[in-house]
Amino acid sequence: MLLGFSFDRILGLPIWIGRPWQLWGLVPLTLGLVLEAAGTHAFWKYGGGAPNPVAHPSRLVTEGPYAWSRHPLYLARHLILLGAALLLASPSTLALTVLLFIVVETIMIPREEGRLAARFAEPYADYRTRVSKWVTVRRRDRE
Repeated sequence: MLLGFSFDRILGLPIWIGRPWQLWGLVPLTLGLVLEAAGTHAFWKYGGGAPNPVAHPSRLVTEGPYAWSRHPLYLARHLILLGAALLLASPSTLALTVLLFIVVETIMIPREEGRLAARFAEPYADYRTRVSKWVTVRRRDRE
């Protein structure tokens, strides 16, 4: 966020949205913070670990926000950055958020999913068929 805001000032980029619209940034920011807390809590409660490579969960976590997103922590961080970009009216922060999304989507998630598939095998394959990468929307007629 600080990097994006700094780029805006260095490049002399204008504020791209007006004051009342900036406040809409509170919505994704708040959702992201709540999702980050819920995802981290699910790791501790259901997996017996933390969301970092050193103390990863001992079992596959499919509860809490992981029941509807395979990557709720990445989703949370993107929502936080989007909210910050709107609140700061920062075009550079928005551009960096999009760039980060592309890196996460094309590099980080494939690596992480490969490690999870190797570690948890069949349970992870089943989980992937039930839960989408970003957000699972279930229709009532399919439940």
